[in-house]
Amino acid sequence: MKNYLTVWAILAWSTPFVTHAQTAREAMLAAETSFAEAAKEGTRAAFLANCAPTAFVSDNGALADAHQVWSARPTQANTHMAWYPVLADVAQSGDLGYTTGPWASFQNNRPQTEGEYVTVWRKQPDGHWKYVVDMSVERIGKAAPKMPVVPQPHLSAAVATPSAAPSSVLLDLDGKFTEAELLKPGATYEQYLSTEARLYRSGVSTMQGETAIANMKNLNGRYFFAATSGYLAAAGDLGYVVGTMRRPAEGRIPEEQGSYLRIWRREAVAGWRIVVEVLNFTTKPTPMANDGAATVSQPLTRRPQ
Repeated sequence: MKNYLTVWAILAWSTPFVTHAQTAREAMLAAETSFAEAAKEGTRAAFLANCAPTAFVSDNGALADAHQVWSARPTQANTHMAWYPVLADVAQSGDLGYTTGPWASFQNNRPQTEGEYVTVWRKQPDGHWKYVVDMSVERIGKAAPKMPVVPQPHLSAAVATPSAAPSSVLLDLDGKFTEAELLKPGATYEQYLSTEARLYRSGVSTMQGETAIANMKNLNGRYFFAATSGYLAAAGDLGYVVGTMRRPAEGRIPEEQGSYLRIWRREAVAGWRIVVEVLNFTTKPTPMANDGAATVSQPLTRRPQ
């Protein structure tokens, strides 16, 4: 009887996280579907309606307040956007997740541009899911097909371990990656990338998994990353960091500046790994923070229009 009660207690403790994560994923995907449907009628209105109070977007490569960007953007007649997720994941605590997939813009129902998006979702105090980060890049190559059931990562997440200091955990992790990347860019990416990682860069095909690792381990040029904001899920297994980035000019390659989104996931076997990274470049220089100071209370963006 004593052993039975022990097993029951363990199951009772772990069940809320598992059950919550499953229902939360469904709720997040429902929010994504509703968001996409609303955008067919009015992109500006859809982005404003689904935006969290402190959400970020990448406006021409620069980090910007989502409400300000979309409020100032005029409505364009006979234009709309369409997208669908090909991968979705939610923290075991059910408070944070992300979706990613192809997007396309249309004018008079004719395709204009297309690419890949990443949307970070966070459950709000009222129970509704809103995006806190939305970023995208233009893509070359074909879009991944829409699946009847949206897949999730194959690799298992580590056991939920709520952190007493969620703000510092993820920023410290991202900071260590940044420091190491400045010394050994290629080797650092090879060390930190998940075998299921997705890397998004404008004008190139999405780099995924082992291909992403193989490509990035040969990286020579250094990126200077400065975190602006981040968030760690209550389960301590999923989080994101956004900020600004710069790559100094080298030879004939001009200086690159812009913004970045990095999603971290704590995997059962490998530990903390980068599962998604988006780099957006500006056409004009963007000032970098002098001290690299960061805060963890605000979440960033998606598709251009």
